[in-house]
Amino acid sequence: QRLPRLMAICTAEAGKTLADGVAEVREAVDFCRYYAARARADMGRPIPLRGPHAGQSIELTGGGVFVCISPWNFPLAIFMGQITAALAAGNAVIAKPAEQTPLIAAAGAAILHEAGIPPEVLHLLPGDGARVGAALVADQRIAGVCFTGSTEVARAINRQLAKRRDRLAVLVAETGGLNAMIVDSTALPEQVTRDVLVSAFQSAGQRCSALRLLYVQSDVADRMLAMIEGGMDELLVGDPAFLATDIGPVIDDEAKAMLEAHKKRMLGEARLIKSVKPGPGTGRGCFVAPAAFELERPDQLKREVFGPILHVLRYEAADFDRVIDGINATGYGLTLGVHTRIDETWQRVAAKARVGNVYVNRNQIGALVGIQPFGGMGLSGTGPKAGGPHYLHRFTGQRQTAEHDSGSADAAPGLALDKAGLARALAGLGKSPMPPLESRAAMLEKLAAGMEGSAGAYLGYFAGESRSVLEKPVSLPGPTGERNELSAAPRGTFACVAADPAILLSQAAAAFVTGNRVLVVGNEAEAVAKRFSAAGVAEGIVVPVPAGSSATLDELAIDPAIDGMAFAGPLPLATRLAKALAAGDGALRPLIHWQPIGNGIGSTAPGSPAYLHRFLTEKTVSNDTTASGGNASLLALG
Repeated sequence: QRLPRLMAICTAEAGKTLADGVAEVREAVDFCRYYAARARADMGRPIPLRGPHAGQSIELTGGGVFVCISPWNFPLAIFMGQITAALAAGNAVIAKPAEQTPLIAAAGAAILHEAGIPPEVLHLLPGDGARVGAALVADQRIAGVCFTGSTEVARAINRQLAKRRDRLAVLVAETGGLNAMIVDSTALPEQVTRDVLVSAFQSAGQRCSALRLLYVQSDVADRMLAMIEGGMDELLVGDPAFLATDIGPVIDDEAKAMLEAHKKRMLGEARLIKSVKPGPGTGRGCFVAPAAFELERPDQLKREVFGPILHVLRYEAADFDRVIDGINATGYGLTLGVHTRIDETWQRVAAKARVGNVYVNRNQIGALVGIQPFGGMGLSGTGPKAGGPHYLHRFTGQRQTAEHDSGSADAAPGLALDKAGLARALAGLGKSPMPPLESRAAMLEKLAAGMEGSAGAYLGYFAGESRSVLEKPVSLPGPTGERNELSAAPRGTFACVAADPAILLSQAAAAFVTGNRVLVVGNEAEAVAKRFSAAGVAEGIVVPVPAGSSATLDELAIDPAIDGMAFAGPLPLATRLAKALAAGDGALRPLIHWQPIGNGIGSTAPGSPAYLHRFLTEKTVSNDTTASGGNASLLALG
């Protein structure tokens, strides 16, 4: 009964075509069901701790009030997904939808209230982001923010939350990306054409995951581009209320003006491949005809262009790895498509690319809840992935269910650093390749052998837990003919800071065993680094920073070479370091505050399974195993 009304609102308010409207309603329902199931599995029951706290347990509980700020391009699905995750985790929610789409948000909130969510637990507060959103984020009573939108706004929210002095507020952010697709000479043109048209132009290109930059191997580029050009001829741009319409309008006049200005610039700098003729009834409204341009260099696309404009680049087979390096160099890491009939090729891309979602021989939009958990890394988001098994954990605090001793986690490090020594330590990172997981775990077990106290227990636990987290991807449910896997990957370089040598050793162990390089900072930094070296860790992986008086922890946190910080010390200093981490223009970087058993939002017990995940990012690989044509390696046999 509700479906026609919800689709009508999506069409009228956001320009959704009927097909997009149906998909959006389905996704909103899937979010509700998935987070309800995850809450039943994860919440309201004791979670046994490991390591030094074996025999004790915690319960995950809501952390307070979450602000959920959703975008206009998925005004129902993302809106409902954010809210239901926060509610399922036990929080109250203030929902601030995009100013362009308050009506569909009001309809979604009404359905949740009708389902039994009390009005005092879920509040709808529409309005302008610069006024309403900014006021909410600045409010000291907020426990956390869930945000989907631009990287620039996510940075501003992160900096505002980092001003808090009373707690470390949580930010769960998913932002955009310069999403690419790589097509090699073995790919089938018909499949490529189908998936390029859907990935680049469906929803008028107004998806975070939409294809922006298409790399085609030069050997087959002419044929591929000719077929894509022919496919674009079949696209119908028109009134989204008609079933035959493929592409409706963009969101507003401001978006239309930006896109038309970009097309005008491209006409002067690139070769026009195709511009689609607008359909009937598009003389009025915010319609932008889809277009494809061939670029000479990737840096001609300086930022994400959020609309139905495709950019194409040719590459030589010998430059394949450089293409991946170039994609990684943008700093964005949301989606990446690969079309190839050689398994080794897509596996190489999936392993090397710093992106959250990799799609093989299929389109790269329309991630399904619980099947293709969605979210990026780097400039494209904080993680964990929406619609994934670890998402609810970031909306929870921890309730102590056994007595515990927090040890010296509240002791101030009282450290100053040597600036020249810090520069040498940063330069020394990366001198040796990172050993594989089993070697890292074995080194921790060697370190832990014969070691008394909490550090030995933590090291042994981290070694075992890392195998379950990292040893093999988690297979996710999906339709027949599609393989979906979720895996974890290191963030890069962590600075570990503590005065207590046992805690410092434990932090460094957690960062190292998850595949990160480690800067060790503390009075016992040299001794801790020597322990790792004695266990067989090669030079340039766990590096001490010498003490001195010419640099501060703030300067370390600000340094862009740091991808995150693990810190044991008082809350005022933790919040100060969070502010320093938020000051840069790069990716949003985590501060992992050491609290063996915490009772506040964002605290993660080192003895719980969630702790190691804070040192990692997540990657989903979705592979269409039914793609016709077969594997070229098999076809070549005999």
